[in-house]
Amino acid sequence: MSDRLKKKSTEATSSIMVFPSDTNDYGTMYGGRLIEMMDMVGGICARRFASHKAVTASIEDMQFNKAINRGDIIEFNSRVIYTGKTSMVIKTKVTREGYDESKEVCARAYFVFVAMDSVGKPTEVPILEIMTEKEEKLNKIGAEIRKRQAFEEKRFEIELKENL
Repeated sequence: MSDRLKKKSTEATSSIMVFPSDTNDYGTMYGGRLIEMMDMVGGICARRFASHKAVTASIEDMQFNKAINRGDIIEFNSRVIYTGKTSMVIKTKVTREGYDESKEVCARAYFVFVAMDSVGKPTEVPILEIMTEKEEKLNKIGAEIRKRQAFEEKRFEIELKENL
């Protein structure tokens, strides 16, 4: 039996209004700016869950669904959906808010974060407690994401070694 702490999922949310400096020539939000903000909110979620600093290891399955326009209010919601020994898969979803406060999903991605100790070495994270059927489904998705990320990590090592 593991002596690692068990913990319920942690969430982080943030809302912003999209300003002209966030947009391209079409008046829609730069994808890179959106990813930056998703990574930041995901990092806050990872830090809260791990009770340690956390760094981004990868961004998996980034999907842009709807354009985000100048003047839109968008909300970022990040949630821990899977944990390994030192890593966490964080699902981050972005919604656009209408004038009636209705929400429409615009983007989502899975971020893999690694918890770091005070000297910059990976450190154990709590085991994610699964409480609901929805969390069970998300945990299975997270396990697949982590498995795929580990495969891509190995491929990247080969590419670096062989200078591809």
